[in-house]
Amino acid sequence: MNEEELKKEIIFSFNNNQFSKVLELTKKIEKKDRPPALENIIGISIYNNKKYTEKELNDAFECFERAFLKDKNSEHGLNGLINIIKLGTKVSQILNNFSIFLYKASKFYKNIEKENEKNEEFLKAGIILFSYLLDELKLKDITKKIFESNIQSNFLRGLTIFENNYYYEWSQSNHLDFARKNSKFFSKLEIKDIKNIDYKANKKINLGFVGNDFEKNHSISFFIKDTLKYINKEKFKIFIFSLSKKNLNDESQNELRNLSEEWFDVEDLDNLNLAKIIQKQKINILVDLMGYTKPQRLEIFNSRVAPKQISWLAYCNTSGLDTMDYLISDENLILDEEEKLYSEKIIKLPNVWNSHSGFNYERTFNDLPCFNNKNFTFGSFNNFRKISNEVVETWSQILKNIPNSKLILKSSTACDSGSLLSKFKNYQVDHKIVILKKFDYFNKQDHINLYRKIDLSLDTFPYNGVTTTFESLWMNVPVLVMKGFNFNSRCGESIMKNINLENFISENREQYVSKALMFSKDREILKKTREKIFKDLKSSPLFNTKDFAKDFNDVLLKIYNS
Repeated sequence: MNEEELKKEIIFSFNNNQFSKVLELTKKIEKKDRPPALENIIGISIYNNKKYTEKELNDAFECFERAFLKDKNSEHGLNGLINIIKLGTKVSQILNNFSIFLYKASKFYKNIEKENEKNEEFLKAGIILFSYLLDELKLKDITKKIFESNIQSNFLRGLTIFENNYYYEWSQSNHLDFARKNSKFFSKLEIKDIKNIDYKANKKINLGFVGNDFEKNHSISFFIKDTLKYINKEKFKIFIFSLSKKNLNDESQNELRNLSEEWFDVEDLDNLNLAKIIQKQKINILVDLMGYTKPQRLEIFNSRVAPKQISWLAYCNTSGLDTMDYLISDENLILDEEEKLYSEKIIKLPNVWNSHSGFNYERTFNDLPCFNNKNFTFGSFNNFRKISNEVVETWSQILKNIPNSKLILKSSTACDSGSLLSKFKNYQVDHKIVILKKFDYFNKQDHINLYRKIDLSLDTFPYNGVTTTFESLWMNVPVLVMKGFNFNSRCGESIMKNINLENFISENREQYVSKALMFSKDREILKKTREKIFKDLKSSPLFNTKDFAKDFNDVLLKIYNS
């Protein structure tokens, strides 16, 4: 087989997913003679062959690295860098020693970013990379470039909007301005005008939910399932349009299937065909459970597929879309005079904007761990991206001022724990940090039981925790939170007000530190607080899902009749 025939055979085998054959054929070519495109093909084949050892995986990374270094200014060289980032962020979740390739990738990225500042795939890879490495300054730099450019990708611009929720530099006025400017990048799908759809034929109010997280014990399932269970079925017919991968063995997905009258698995549909399916069902009220967590799907709502369109639950800020009619909030999250800073009409529930169904096992009182050991243990199981530089500095002050204190951290998303630890090392408190493995959706009870190790939970800011705060309170562990300036940064405040624990709400960072010190010393207060939480929690608005469903039902009727 001559060189040309060998090349054709390799490409044919690769295009037909014959990865073992690709690897066998490429053994005949010396590393120095492999062009960047071939290096990428070999690296991808090693990974997709799924029979690799750690050594072979290392070989795959070296292939991508050679592809980049051989011709960093070519398409194939750039693909080598992107492959390092995509594969590295996946593999490093399991094998920490592969993070070295991501640190290399960060240097490669910075070396060529000037030439690629308008390359959308390059910028997307940068957001993925520096999010994983928790490089807040670099992320701000990339998102600023995207914001100031004329990049057309609604996905990339949507990622930028989502990213800005992590930073204090962005006022709510900034969020609204950018979101409105971003809305012009969403096209209008060629679908029916709702004026030409006969909604009067509906026997009930057709209520639809579009979501990407109906699976695997995802937090969304715990906030929505009792709402669906208790909503007035004489008034509403429930439709769910699931963008999650269909899985008949998924307990969470099956539970939600049984709570809806119509279920559609639409993961594989493009926006146009999904919009057509939604319109065919004559949905009166359509609820978006994604927002900028799935920006490429917002085009559906931008095209006006239903008479009333609502944003709820997943994205706690404004969409900027003129076609998103309502944003569901509560009295604690958005002040009356601030409503003009959101493009949607604000609908405020009387207590809290969402309610948790709880877990299917018996609650038992969880006493303070510090009574049985020498340490006072703080904890936060929030996504590490929420641990802003301001949070690191504040938590470090707390740890420095409390002898025998430690902080347990655990992320729901994959991030480089070494990068986070280095931030605490700058304040000489890294020896007090315990980082646990990433949260596994399938081991929910094991995850919840970890709160038994915590004396006091710490909330993040400005991007607050929501699910983690509900979970902590379920285990009767109070949460120290801080007041914010918009929906996204006031979630902790609203939750704590709804369990009557205003004493755990701080006005600012200084008070946040002083309250942490006070609670660590006055452990009887903490014990009494735990007893109060254990006694009051399930009847509070946070977990009283029957009352919440009634309030939600009333809001929907109000919207329908408006």
